[in-house]
Amino acid sequence: MKKAILVFLGILAGASFLPSQTSQPDDMVLKAMRDEMARSRQLRAVGALELPYFFSYGISDSENTHISAEMGSPINITRLKVRIPNITVRVGDYDFDDTGHIYSGIFTGTRFDETWPLDDNYLNLRENLWLGTDRAFKTALESMGRKKASMNNTAAPAEKLPNFSRTEPVSEVLKVDHKKIDEAQWTARAKQLSSIFNSYPEVYSSGLEFESIRGATYLLTSEGTAERYADDLQWLYVKASGQAPGGMVLHDGVSIQALEIDQMPSEADLRKVVTDVAENIRALGKAPVGEPYTGPVLFEPRAAAQLFAQLLGDNLRIPRKPLADAGRNVNFLPSEYETRVGSRVLPDFFDVTDDSSQTSWSGKPLAGFYLFDVEGVKPQPVSLVEKGILKNVLMTRTPVKNFPSSNGHARLGGNYGARSAAFGNLFVKANQSKPLADLKKDLIQMIQQQNKPYGMLVRKLDFPFSGGSNELQALAQASSQSGGSARPVSPPVLVYRVYPDGREELVRGLRFRGLSTRTLRDIMGASQETALLDFVNNGAPLAFLGVGGYLAPSSIVSPGLLFEELEFEPPRDELPKEPIVPPPSRMTK
Repeated sequence: MKKAILVFLGILAGASFLPSQTSQPDDMVLKAMRDEMARSRQLRAVGALELPYFFSYGISDSENTHISAEMGSPINITRLKVRIPNITVRVGDYDFDDTGHIYSGIFTGTRFDETWPLDDNYLNLRENLWLGTDRAFKTALESMGRKKASMNNTAAPAEKLPNFSRTEPVSEVLKVDHKKIDEAQWTARAKQLSSIFNSYPEVYSSGLEFESIRGATYLLTSEGTAERYADDLQWLYVKASGQAPGGMVLHDGVSIQALEIDQMPSEADLRKVVTDVAENIRALGKAPVGEPYTGPVLFEPRAAAQLFAQLLGDNLRIPRKPLADAGRNVNFLPSEYETRVGSRVLPDFFDVTDDSSQTSWSGKPLAGFYLFDVEGVKPQPVSLVEKGILKNVLMTRTPVKNFPSSNGHARLGGNYGARSAAFGNLFVKANQSKPLADLKKDLIQMIQQQNKPYGMLVRKLDFPFSGGSNELQALAQASSQSGGSARPVSPPVLVYRVYPDGREELVRGLRFRGLSTRTLRDIMGASQETALLDFVNNGAPLAFLGVGGYLAPSSIVSPGLLFEELEFEPPRDELPKEPIVPPPSRMTK
């Protein structure tokens, strides 16, 4: 097999194929991208049968400030300026290209584009764009060869779908301004907030992380898209853990995020949020262990939003299964809604929409607002569920059956040469509802009718997940064994027994059994009260706190939910031993 050798043919002085209309003049980064893109359009390969049909140059340019603190002490302060390129070359055509194979995107050669200039040196930028294009093209050629080889050894699919959808080019080069952060102020704030846990000896381990990302995203494609826009995120999260008598590990955490630094809560509000986490660990340590339960369950609005974010939100994207050789196992997790379009997924009094163009809700800023997805497509408002029927899904530019084009929701990295969809602002609306207090009365009536000693009320789930990887693995295994969702569902942090007289009793150590998207069809009632949940979707299971990579801030608005029957069970995992001696904070002077 001959090696492909890159050559550039027919370069014209000052060649340009991109629209010149921009909202703001080019900076040096965009100029280098335009000039090198014009040259790349002439790209051919000696000895290669496949020609490139699509080029994409993306650069994330950001200044990041990261502050970590524990028990009133800063443990890490990092200031980082970084430029992360994302260069794509597709060979073939829109109907059939190098993506969608189990080994798409894997390059076996030597990389020369490991570094990236932080200044605006034009020649250095051009050099790195050239090296990145070289590698991306060779990667695409290798991927296409592997894909064709697999097709020769595998029966053709029953229905052929294009590999990439067309989209109208967008030319919006916007002015990028960043609001400055006061690093000294946020360092002092991190110290003060993390010191709150010092007054709670029940908390064995705790930590606070603050991240300020002040970024600009550039995107240029051979189709004519040219974009530059601000891409900022402020993110603070806190985790705490303790150990109850007998060894049970207790977790709680909170994630607070905003697109602008002046949208972050006040210090007083942050103190309350962190104090609530500490109080929850203290209360859980004193609470009795929950028992297996089957019966009526009421989710308050915040917990309902956390539940919808997992069961509904994660399944509204339909990933496409990659091509592989016959008999080879593929690491692929389909959506539970893949075959449910046109079927009932919620009661007929529910509607669900995604509108990522909304900037606020009830006077509160929405973290899920964004201008363009990572493929450069403007997000479209999408009516996902109408009267309980699934009508639409969140789409990238990778077509799936019955959905040939993008609606602007490619927000995360993906596998097999594709991107992954994620919601921005998800609005769950109940057209029949009643006050939350009346739903609690309905809960009590249900347990009396079923002759149950108590019902269950869920006030908070551990989402985003604050536990460890071992707990996450145990959740996934338990879910698969109980017939629940293929994706694990986070356990409740605050779950209460509700007795016939209305009294509530906190219990600990329970997780859901058999909970899946099918369960959502059995919702009996919804509250008039709603809650807004903001979180950072990082593509990890349960939006695991602390995992990096692509970050897609998201928002969901939901009412409370009443179910006639759900199941809880205590974990059967072996409990760790308690410390041999108490920590220093418990020792008397």
